[in-house]
Amino acid sequence: MSKKYLRPTETFYPQKTKKAQDKSTYAGSLSTTGRLMSYNDQLKESLERGIYFTQVIDELIHTTDKEALLDAIMTLTDYRLDTAYLVFPQQYSRADYYLIFLNRLLQLHENEQVILQSSDHRNELYHEFPGIDMEGYFIFKIDDNMREGAYYIDKNTGLKLFYINFKRQLIRFNSQALTKLLVVDYSEKFDYKTVKRFEQYLVAIGRYFKEDYGFDVDFNLLDVSNSAVYPIASTEEPRNALDKLFIISAQAGHMLLNGEQGQALLELKKDLSLALFEKKDPDTLSSQWVLQVHDAEHKISWFDILYRYEFIRDWYLNNLDSLAIRSDERFFKG
Repeated sequence: MSKKYLRPTETFYPQKTKKAQDKSTYAGSLSTTGRLMSYNDQLKESLERGIYFTQVIDELIHTTDKEALLDAIMTLTDYRLDTAYLVFPQQYSRADYYLIFLNRLLQLHENEQVILQSSDHRNELYHEFPGIDMEGYFIFKIDDNMREGAYYIDKNTGLKLFYINFKRQLIRFNSQALTKLLVVDYSEKFDYKTVKRFEQYLVAIGRYFKEDYGFDVDFNLLDVSNSAVYPIASTEEPRNALDKLFIISAQAGHMLLNGEQGQALLELKKDLSLALFEKKDPDTLSSQWVLQVHDAEHKISWFDILYRYEFIRDWYLNNLDSLAIRSDERFFKG
């Protein structure tokens, strides 16, 4: 917690302190003066809570310290501003503060690509990305079953792009939603450069949380590391899909080969290849079929392959029942 915060966040309950209880008893049994004293003290405490809240808002707005920024958002998303004695009619929602925090973090990295907009009709803040504009309406949604975290969703489709949890310090990207929105829907509406900029914006969010705060981030199909493997959700060997890949890759001028370790290996160009193989877990002795992209510069992810090579995109989308990349099932169902 920032040193500016003189006390931790606490939930307000009327007449919870002994002092307040004594005054309440006095007010209820003795005099009008006692009642007024109790009311006035409670109102003062409510106002103090409001003043403290504005101090945290100041920190959120002005700080250039990333740790102080994180402290501020964690305070604001848990803070109960209203009391039984004072209600503030104009307030940002908890989901709104998540959006504001992202913009401030991007500002500190001089990379604020997304525009923070306000919808008077829906009474909420939302993100709009240049080039995608109103085709995308991005907000955070608090899940009632997992209230310590939030989903970043496209409200037009309801697709959950990623999940973030400040307390558990993790981010999980959702391969199914990213495939449906970026690869299927957006490929029909926007050019690759526009979609790529949006994908880079999502990757930047994950990278900043990982580098600045040590978050555990699963980039899923956006991961460009050569060491990354993309696990397939199905537990069955994708034999039919492999047979189809052999045919369509040959038609596209590529040859599907057997690698030295038994993997299906497709060389797309010099220093860029795709492998599909069964990966064994040495601890559990179980196995999982995975996809892996290898490029010399560590700049190309499975997402990029799907956009750059139409025959692979068609093959993947037509065989999702056996090839769909798995997302963390704790946060994404189906």
